[in-house]
Amino acid sequence: MYRKSLLLASVIMALYQPIAIAQQKSSNQPEMVFVEGGTFNMGSNTGGSDEKPMHEVFVDNYSIGKYEVTISEFRRFVKDTKYVTDAEKLAELYKTDLSQTKARPGKNWHSISIGVEIPEKDSMLPVSFISWNDANAYCDWLSKQTSKTYRIPTAAEWEFAARGGTKSGHFIYSGSNIAEEVAWFSKNAGFKSHNIGTKRANELGIYDMSGNMQEWCYDWYNAYYYTDSPKENPRGPDQGRRKVVRGGSWGSAETSLRTTYRNNDFPNSSQADFGFRLARTETPAPKVTAPVKDESAMKKELDSKGFINIYGIYFDPGSAKVKAESTPVIHELTEFLNEEIKVSIVIEGHTDNTGTADGNLKLSMKRAEAIRDALVERGIEDTRIQCKGLGDTQPIAENKTSDGRKQNRRVTIKKLSDTK
Repeated sequence: MYRKSLLLASVIMALYQPIAIAQQKSSNQPEMVFVEGGTFNMGSNTGGSDEKPMHEVFVDNYSIGKYEVTISEFRRFVKDTKYVTDAEKLAELYKTDLSQTKARPGKNWHSISIGVEIPEKDSMLPVSFISWNDANAYCDWLSKQTSKTYRIPTAAEWEFAARGGTKSGHFIYSGSNIAEEVAWFSKNAGFKSHNIGTKRANELGIYDMSGNMQEWCYDWYNAYYYTDSPKENPRGPDQGRRKVVRGGSWGSAETSLRTTYRNNDFPNSSQADFGFRLARTETPAPKVTAPVKDESAMKKELDSKGFINIYGIYFDPGSAKVKAESTPVIHELTEFLNEEIKVSIVIEGHTDNTGTADGNLKLSMKRAEAIRDALVERGIEDTRIQCKGLGDTQPIAENKTSDGRKQNRRVTIKKLSDTK
């Protein structure tokens, strides 16, 4: 029923979304989403080396573009200012200097090859071949046009919004743990960009923060910046050679779509999948210090919720497919293992209803492995997780929660001694 409802919602969105976007884009005023400021954990302890360490960051209130900037919007800017992009400058230089090997003659924000313009019907595609310099020039122009402060978002603002801000569901990608639901990327995009807003939005109602186009951030890039980043409104190093790029694109693998993934390039670089989205300065949020986690209390809470004999992990009947309702418990386990990096666990699957002892053993093992895979997808090393399929060889725990509700315990998860 849930899947049918989701499919119906997707169909309705597909029918009405282009109309709503087109109406919005007919105005010079971009559609922005207000992001209430707050504190979050930026980066990842299990991602790339430049995503470490995870660290606490506070950002003020701001607004961010609901969509990536489109060809239509960028065309108004160029028409008004006669601006020439870095890609066009490089292509012009190539005419007299063939050593400019990065030039792509005829390929820029408004054409796909020499003499072939992007058709008007594709004006709702995100603008491409955009350098950081181009994006910054657009923001300056729009600020003068509207008397509001538009700019490129900082990396912290970008990640906070991509994670869903104060409404975060702690997903791997922006708005989901399933890339296909929220992103155009290498597996489904056909190696091209797609109209904005045609995938599902994240928790804040923002589209395409994973996939479609890579997006420039304000910050200079430094691989070790997170080791000494300011805790309030970080804006990157004071100087550098390359700028931060986030979000992955239509040509990216799934790992590059993660909300914590960092890419970088020179500010005059203009790749086929480089675009941007706007940010706008708003009234600052009150600075509230996030409560410090008490690790011993966290362990106690997890145990009280059934960390050893666990409730809240559901499977489709007779299968090893973990249901979406299991996300909160799997997220708790992920957070626990990220905090306790020396702890390893064993996942034991229990099944007694396949009709045969051998079937029980196989299905229970597959269920244990499915939970392991869900944790590994969230960055937990598989070497820290053991799996056992016990079938019906050991009594399954009492099928009642602490408040008396009946609920099958198909899995037990046990902490092993700390690894050395």
